[in-house]
Amino acid sequence: MTIQDKNTATGELSYFETALLFYLKESHPHMADDKAFIRERADSAAESYEHAIREGLSVAQALELADTVLYQDLRFSRFDTVFEAVSEWFPEILPEERTDFCLKVLPPAEAVFNKYPIDGRFESSPSYHTLTVELTGFIQSYIERYGI
Repeated sequence: MTIQDKNTATGELSYFETALLFYLKESHPHMADDKAFIRERADSAAESYEHAIREGLSVAQALELADTVLYQDLRFSRFDTVFEAVSEWFPEILPEERTDFCLKVLPPAEAVFNKYPIDGRFESSPSYHTLTVELTGFIQSYIERYGI
């Protein structure tokens, strides 16, 4: 998949688009084709970076602020959580089939995720363990009902 960058002469992705796209492919693959989202978020991150530099912040500080914008509400990955549960508890789903299976089970699993107040610190909360137990049960029921 290629996103044309109208801001460059070569049509290549900007730094922020590339970083976000890589992250989405790994942790939110269901969002990796959303060109408008990627463009908008990358543009906002670039603006944040440029503003921080103009304000006299260091490059490291400016990148940290830009990353906050770039990855806003993306730190917790429902896909990664499903993938970890499948990898750990369902060896019958072969490694080469896991991504496709997880993408298939993710939409109905939203009912489980929606029971929890998920934020940037959720993975370190006691509720995270409860979620993973409930999610594992959901996946088991899904397999029993629909198969792999």
